[in-house]
This record gives sequence, C-alpha cells and structure tokens, in this order.
Amino acid sequence: MKKFLFFASLVILLGVGFHGCKSAEETGGNIHLQQGRYDRAIEQFKEAAAKYPNSSGPLVSLAASYYMKKNYREAVDYLDKAIEMDKKGAEGKIQSYEGLLNTKYLKWQIYYNGAVEYSKDDTKKGIELAKKALEVEDPTKVSQSYNLLANIMLNSGKEEEAKVFLAKAIEADKKNVEAYMSLGHYYLTEKDTDNALKYFNEVLKIDSTKIKVYELIGQAYLLKGEYKGAIKSLEKALAISNKDPKILYNLMLAHYESKNYNEAIKKGKEVLGLENVEPSVLTSVYNLMGQIYQKKEDYKTVIAVVKEAIEKGVYNCDSYSLIAHAYFKLGDVKTSNSWSKKWEECDKNK
Repeated sequence: MKKFLFFASLVILLGVGFHGCKSAEETGGNIHLQQGRYDRAIEQFKEAAAKYPNSSGPLVSLAASYYMKKNYREAVDYLDKAIEMDKKGAEGKIQSYEGLLNTKYLKWQIYYNGAVEYSKDDTKKGIELAKKALEVEDPTKVSQSYNLLANIMLNSGKEEEAKVFLAKAIEADKKNVEAYMSLGHYYLTEKDTDNALKYFNEVLKIDSTKIKVYELIGQAYLLKGEYKGAIKSLEKALAISNKDPKILYNLMLAHYESKNYNEAIKKGKEVLGLENVEPSVLTSVYNLMGQIYQKKEDYKTVIAVVKEAIEKGVYNCDSYSLIAHAYFKLGDVKTSNSWSKKWEECDKNK
C-alpha cells in the first residue's frame, strides 16, 4: 500500500511539471502568485518565458501577475503578445487563471483596466483596449465597455460619438444606470431638459434611491423654470443625502426663483452652519443671500452678509456689486462709488 501511494504521488507531481510548457519555473511562479508574492512570481515567469520563447503560456502568466499587481499596462502588453502568438492557447490559459485566482472575466478585466489606465495619456490606445474589452460574452461587461468608450469620447470632446456608445451600452444592458446618467447629464449640459429628464427618469425606474439623479432632476426643472418640480426633487435628494451643501444651495435657488425668500434664506443659513463646505458653494450662497435681502429692500443686511463673505475670503466680483448697490440705495453715494471701483477692478482682473 505504501509503495502504491508513493507511486500515485509521483505521477501527480510529474503531471504538474509536464503540463503546459513543462516548466518548473511556471509551477513555482503559480505558487508565488497564489500566495500574493507577485514580484517573485514575475521573476519565475520571466525565466519560463526566456526558456520557452515560442510558448504563450508564460506570457499569459506574466499578464495575470501584473494584473494582480495592478500594473495594467504591463498586463496588457503581455496578454497582447500571448494572443498574437497563440490566440486559442492564450485564452485557454486565461480561463485556467480565472480558477486559480478566483476571478471572472480575467481577459476583460485586463483590457478594461488597461483602457482606463492608458486613456489618461494615450486616448488612441485607450480606445483600442476598450474595444478589445467588448469581446466578452457577459452583456453587463459589454455594456460597461461601451460606457468606458463613451467616457473616453466625452473627455476628448467627441460628444456625438459618445452618445452612440451610450446608446449601445443601454442596448446591451437595459439596467445600465451609468449610461442613462451620462446621457441625461449630457443633455442637461446642452440645456435640453426634456431629453435630460427622460433619461434621469429611466434611472429612477431602476434605482429610486440614487441621490445624484434627484439632484440632477432638480437642476433640470430649475433650467425649465418649473420650480415646484425642482423643489420636490431636491427635497428627495436632501432627505437621502443628509445635508449636502450643493443640494441645499439648489433648493435655496429654487425657493428664491419662486419668490419664497424666507425659505430660501433658511436653506442658505443651513449651508453656512455646515463644516467643510467648498468655497465656491459658500460664495454662491452668500451672494444669493445678498440678492434676497436686496429684493426685500433690507440693504443694511445685504452689506452685513456680503462683508462677512469677504472677510471669510468666499466672494467674487458680484459681491462688490451687491455692496455698491446697497450703499447707493441707502443714499451713501460716496461709499457706493468706492465699492463700484472695487467691482470694476475685480471685473478687469478676471
């Protein structure tokens, strides 16, 4: 019995060493790879690649190792070389690594992440890799790849091509929230509020808890001049977001446009009571509060509010204009002219 067990073990060990490129280096590399020692695995696989230059196996192993190390450019380069050498063999090897590394769609992951990485400084290469990432059977992955292509196009200023890819993303996966959001956002920037709302409402059908979509719907209604709709949507966004300053500001603006000045001031004060608010948001809030008090003909409060913003360093040229106008209304023409000059100087230096 003991001899039989020894013989059986020996056959198994020989089988591992003989498989693939018959390389002890690759067997050792796989052990390092499984245990997270990626640099040691790479060393072993490079030795295997040098020993068997006509085999795609070690190249796939290197691609898998660099992928696990999150060095996506190297992973892409080795995978491309392996596929060019032996497409069928390389893809079979990739599938074996999916089991070894407990990850699905490894080829897609390498090309997708490679596309993201390359698109930062090499748009052409990013597009090439994103198109390679389309070669996957899973519809959701295909859809994500189209999303990526659309984002690369948008960043390159090619909006029409981006729209085509986003439409394909939705065709591949009708529940692709990102594609609907991107299309909605595109139309919103183009001030095509009807199309923007169409795509944002599709998002709500899929995920009614998504904060950003309520915020964007609110912005679309603001652009349309439908302030009740804006307030309703922004209040939903606020309920989910827990006092997001940008949402509060847009609510403030919606109430201002509705001539509900007291509610607008209330929202503005909520923003001012929050910590770590972006300076640009604070500037907008202070200036809008100044405009509200101007509408209420409370010019002393206009001056106090906007001067507070200036002291805090959260102001712009319009801040000077608000103060100049308030002093003029109070009959102090000399001080008004002084602030008007500051406004003109600020405007020239924009």
